[in-house]
Amino acid sequence: MHAAPAPVRRRPPLPALLAVPLAVLSALVTAFSGVIALAFSNGRYDDGGWLVVAVPAILAGLLLVGALLLLLGHSWWAVSLPAAALAAAVGWAVLAAGLGEDSGGALVLAWALPAGTAALSALPVVRRWTAARRLQRSSTDRG
Repeated sequence: MHAAPAPVRRRPPLPALLAVPLAVLSALVTAFSGVIALAFSNGRYDDGGWLVVAVPAILAGLLLVGALLLLLGHSWWAVSLPAAALAAAVGWAVLAAGLGEDSGGALVLAWALPAGTAALSALPVVRRWTAARRLQRSSTDRG
């Protein structure tokens, strides 16, 4: 006979609870930046300029979906990967494209939000909690 596994807390650990609002804020900041980029583009998307709007918009959508999945205990990587990709994209924009000289620290915030989201959601306590939640769901589904 197999012993029943110990019940897993439904409430997410503190780092996951902190990562969810950071993911939502990251998505909002990204959406706002995309609207600004779209406004200044005057409808011209030469030389792949559409990527400046499309990639962050897709990552913002993935962040929102990932935040929900993390909150439900389904997946930590669904929020961590798009957050890390967004942090990398902002870092690239600041370093390679020379953005941020006159931003007044707004780009630091735009980088710190997804970087913090990625770091918090990838902590071992969050990974263990989501794994235990998945295992608990699969054991209740079987029997």
